[in-house]
Amino acid sequence: MSMFREHWIGGLVAYSTFFTISLVVTFVVPLLYNTVPQGWNPTIPPVTDIVKIVGCFAVAVLFGLWPDVDIKSKSQKIFYTVLFALNVVLIVFLQKYLESALLGLFAMLPIMSKHRGWTHAKITMILIPSVFLFIPIYAAYSDWETSGTLVDSLSALREWEGLTDAVRSGFPFYVASFIGYATHLHLDGILFRSRKAQRQKARANP
Repeated sequence: MSMFREHWIGGLVAYSTFFTISLVVTFVVPLLYNTVPQGWNPTIPPVTDIVKIVGCFAVAVLFGLWPDVDIKSKSQKIFYTVLFALNVVLIVFLQKYLESALLGLFAMLPIMSKHRGWTHAKITMILIPSVFLFIPIYAAYSDWETSGTLVDSLSALREWEGLTDAVRSGFPFYVASFIGYATHLHLDGILFRSRKAQRQKARANP
């Protein structure tokens, strides 16, 4: 099995396992504790939101491939196609020129690094998925004009609730991307050394 196929299947299987367990826990906990609301679990989208659920599975698969954008590969072709499409949307349809420039700047960083450099670092596995936490916050407050100071505690409370809702909406995608990313590093023998990685190392160092 090629590493490309291994990585996308690994991301899909890992997230499917997590999603199934999390879904079961979501329904079981309110049955055991009456005070727990039905929508208490922030790690997966609501079961009625099929679009977000499909999106989380897609994100898990894509992030199972993402670390290999630092080398010429199928993963690199997929991601730069996606990034190009996003840039077209930002420039042509949304007129978000600053966001487009930042996306283009970020897109250049993996190519400038060596293979299995920072894209395969454990800290990157934690930081890169956090984009799914910042995007909802930015979207929620992009049209908000600050007056410099908060007038009273009620307005502060409203803003804090809005921030919490924004983070919560992006959290399932953070979890999905983190799982996909972690699966990739595991299969590469970086996160936890897999049996396959151990066999490859043994063959390389007899």
